[in-house]
Amino acid sequence: MSDLLLSAVFTAFTMVRLLRGPWLRNPQYLASGIVGAVVAALLLQGFWPGADDDFVIGGLTGVFGSWAGMVLFDTLLSIA
Repeated sequence: MSDLLLSAVFTAFTMVRLLRGPWLRNPQYLASGIVGAVVAALLLQGFWPGADDDFVIGGLTGVFGSWAGMVLFDTLLSIA
């Protein structure tokens, strides 16, 4: 489980850097990307417990989880 979480969090850092720019200018996106990646990793662990050892699944979880976290954050900001 810890390998999956580490992979998802480090991939979230990369996704924020690629999609939103420097981390120090956009800490809100970094936070939402990390939270999204962790939630995606926990959901994956709940639905597919055997995915702990898969490097590709951890990377994809980080990519889609951080992207979903940032999209949800933007959506909540546009509603408010």
